[in-house]
Amino acid sequence: MKKILPLFLGVVVIASLLLLGCDSASTTTTSSSPASTTTTSAQTSTTTPSTETAKFGGVLKKFASEPYSLGYPASMTGQIDGQTAGVCLEPLFLFDKNRNLTSLLATDYTLDSTAKTLTIVLRENVKFQDGSDFNATVCKWNLDQYRTGARPELNAVSSVDVVDDHTVRLNLSTIDNTLLYSLSTAADAGRMISMESFLAHGTQEEAQAWAEKNPVGTGAWQLSSYTKDVSIIWERFDGYWGGKPYIDEIQMVRSTDSTVSLMAFKSGEYQIAPSVMGSSDAKSMKEQNTWNMALVSEGQVPTLAGAADDPYFSNLKIRQAMSYAIDVDTMGAGLGQGFWPSLNQWAIEGTWGYNPNIVGYPYNPEKAKELLAEAGYPNGFDTTLHFYNLPGPQIDQVTAVQTYLQAVNINVTLDPMARPAFAEIASNKKGFTGIVQVQAVAYPDPLVTWAAIIAGNSFNGILIPQELKDVYAQAIQTTDQETKQQLVWELNKLASDEYCVMTFLFNQQVIVFKSKTLHDDGYGEYPYYYLSPKAWLE
Repeated sequence: MKKILPLFLGVVVIASLLLLGCDSASTTTTSSSPASTTTTSAQTSTTTPSTETAKFGGVLKKFASEPYSLGYPASMTGQIDGQTAGVCLEPLFLFDKNRNLTSLLATDYTLDSTAKTLTIVLRENVKFQDGSDFNATVCKWNLDQYRTGARPELNAVSSVDVVDDHTVRLNLSTIDNTLLYSLSTAADAGRMISMESFLAHGTQEEAQAWAEKNPVGTGAWQLSSYTKDVSIIWERFDGYWGGKPYIDEIQMVRSTDSTVSLMAFKSGEYQIAPSVMGSSDAKSMKEQNTWNMALVSEGQVPTLAGAADDPYFSNLKIRQAMSYAIDVDTMGAGLGQGFWPSLNQWAIEGTWGYNPNIVGYPYNPEKAKELLAEAGYPNGFDTTLHFYNLPGPQIDQVTAVQTYLQAVNINVTLDPMARPAFAEIASNKKGFTGIVQVQAVAYPDPLVTWAAIIAGNSFNGILIPQELKDVYAQAIQTTDQETKQQLVWELNKLASDEYCVMTFLFNQQVIVFKSKTLHDDGYGEYPYYYLSPKAWLE
């Protein structure tokens, strides 16, 4: 690329790089990075560099959750779908190991804030796995499919123009300084599928249903078979634009029991372990030094949110009482084994978006009881906590929440939900009653996390005061990075200290263990679980 694309994710951000290539009154930039001089370690790796020559062949086995949509980006939910399909469906941009935005299917871009356009130059000589060409027409079709759907990431894009065979121009109704995140491996809006295969399968509705189970992309591996609740098998795509991949096959096996899955990994049957996420196994596995390890700071940040129209949680004092009632520090230390730092906002400490002035709600059960009495419920009340029933420490986590709330007379019934049912709440605007445990990624730019919540596309029904919406709108449109940081700090403080929109828990940093027979894979080292096409097995 002729321009470096430094969306610095929590590493050093140099103020002089804020406006690259700007030589006129029109603001043209390749970066929306906030001004900051904070340095933080976004990811720790103990991967041993290989001294051997890469070899062709072999089967890579890893674990996976059941996807909701595997091959149609506009209906993907959460992070699981895109990350699972990532070996097949490539987006326009890639976050590299240093958390810089770099090229993938796009090779360059220009964001013009005066003209309100984002112009993207596409990689040439790229084929889809069905043999059709990737070009500007196909890219425009993909972006139109996404922006006319229910997902909010491209809401600022009013139309897409084909400039030439390998250039598209996104016309913006307003500046959205998180747009490039959405077109990268951090999200799904930029993932490209074959237009030819899609259009060959009937009406829009019929084709979408087919595509959701039959991904056809430009990636290094193509779908071989998909057996619901069992496995997804990918085979090497020899026509890959980046050169013939080394690994013949990737087997992603449905994991339902984390203990059994971890034993299978330790036995050598799998090359990538299930996400341990700070379990008691993590420390001992790290000390054994038998496997390569990566600690990724972009973990899940579970929060507890009450429904805005709930007779209890529409009351600020009850939301505050719930927050005071839970000992987040003790929970994180016990469940996370030292890997889950507590949070009081949607920002990672040490990154530019983290507001150190937020007080939050330190554990104080007596204060919780006082607030409940002031709200008119001295004897508490009954409610339900809906949550995605993930394997691993999830049950221990929500059970601990249940116990803490019970101690202040908030009697919680737990509602474990399978992925399809939870996806209806999380991504399909179904709404909920009582409390929902929100699952969100700890993006270094908090606006990315807030976007779908404020738009009502994710966890529709959470109380979002107008003041919060107004500050968010200002923050996402500014092109001045110092102003953006100030507004994001204000947004996070309003959400926590002023309105207690959610009870923030901790950053479930993900611990990735890998076999030392797997090389140059980058898995867990690149953000968002990108598996390098250059990966190979001994």
